[in-house]
Amino acid sequence: MRLDIYKDETLAATFIYGAAPNYYGPNGQQIAALIAANAVVHNLWTQETDVIPLPDRADWWAARIISAPLARSGFQLRIADCGLRIAD
Repeated sequence: MRLDIYKDETLAATFIYGAAPNYYGPNGQQIAALIAANAVVHNLWTQETDVIPLPDRADWWAARIISAPLARSGFQLRIADCGLRIAD
């Protein structure tokens, strides 16, 4: 699974499940801070909310990133590759 985050058309961060995140420039550092500061994680796939998501599950890994207030800060999340399904 891969998630890319952009500010306008500039790539600011890339997340690949199982690998360390890549942050690019000041926008990337802002993304890192937004994710770190986000205390509550909502899992879209299970409809659960947790303050300590399970790190070894791809859905919780993605939920931690998705739950951060990225859009409010002008970022766009683009799912480059997602092995998860919200509904069949």
